[in-house]
Amino acid sequence: MSEHGTLNVLYFEDDLANAQLVTDYLKQHHHQVWHFPEYPQGGIAAIRDAMRIAPDIVIMDVNMPTMDGYQLCQLLRQELLSDQCGVIFTSGLMLDEDIMRAYAAGADDYLIKPLRLQELLVKLQQVFKSRERQADVQMQASTAMKLAFDAMRNSSELGQILRFQDSIHQATDFKDLAILCFGALQGFDLSASIVFLHEDQPIYYRDDGLVPPLELDSMLASRGKGRLFCWKQYAFLNYDLFSMLIRNMPIHEEDRYGVLKDQICLLFNSLDIRITTLLLEKSEQEKQKRIRTISQVLANIVLEMEQSNIAFSQQFEKIIQDMETNLLAEMSQFNLLEAEETILMRRVEEAMMAATQLFDSSLEREVQHRSVMNKLLEKLSST
Repeated sequence: MSEHGTLNVLYFEDDLANAQLVTDYLKQHHHQVWHFPEYPQGGIAAIRDAMRIAPDIVIMDVNMPTMDGYQLCQLLRQELLSDQCGVIFTSGLMLDEDIMRAYAAGADDYLIKPLRLQELLVKLQQVFKSRERQADVQMQASTAMKLAFDAMRNSSELGQILRFQDSIHQATDFKDLAILCFGALQGFDLSASIVFLHEDQPIYYRDDGLVPPLELDSMLASRGKGRLFCWKQYAFLNYDLFSMLIRNMPIHEEDRYGVLKDQICLLFNSLDIRITTLLLEKSEQEKQKRIRTISQVLANIVLEMEQSNIAFSQQFEKIIQDMETNLLAEMSQFNLLEAEETILMRRVEEAMMAATQLFDSSLEREVQHRSVMNKLLEKLSST
């Protein structure tokens, strides 16, 4: 990305008319665009030759000739794209499995066609900045890790720290995270308790399952005493989203005690990041669940309105027909002059016409209501 905010966009779209529209729009907003209607025969080398610069972000359609978007995304992630480069999928496919498959292939976002160009422009910046922040965090973590590794190169416990850092990315909830933390500390012969602080009420776990009086209160009170607070054999480790109490620090082994404090900080230095990721994943899952629920309710309402209108139309038509038949049959029983009969029938026709107009007006309002509902459904589907 240039200092002026220009993004280098790699764009895959086999619909040339849509591709031209998107390309022109992005160029008007000062972004550089390299468009390919499909994966080129020359492969990755052909893309490098065409761009001569690393892409900041990739936009790709799902359904393309030669190679679909899922395969192409995985290939680009392996052979071309940096960790900082984001990928946005575009498709008319709206099923959950299609969207989840895109994320599994390495996508950062998924836009439903037809594209809204202003939304695409916003998404480009959001995805790029999100990737940029992740890269900065990873770089900081990598730098901190390298410094720690240099100091602990000969430590036999380095492998345990590495395995823990890898394992926390497999955790699916906070109970899993607590179990992994306790398992890692057991490798250092340490016992611990942990409290997660991402909800209104703290979520507390202890490795032996006990709940001693006042322990949680003491852990929460320690949060005002810094990142690492030690008292006797107790060590309190405090981060934004969790606090940990280690209950059996080796205070009588001075050298071991000092090394363990460094190792503990290193061990849990990235746990906050994983907690944040879990919260984002949980929030996204809940959002998608709410959207699916609302969409289903609206779809049912639209269906009921359509069914009700059909039944109402049929009932109204039958009432009118029955009235005409009964009226003609009963009028023959009265000795009405032809002029009187004509006037009477005219009044009846006027009343029927007014009723029909009222009915038609009601149907028009129902059509408008269904149109509003359908637009709302489309909006929810594209969220």
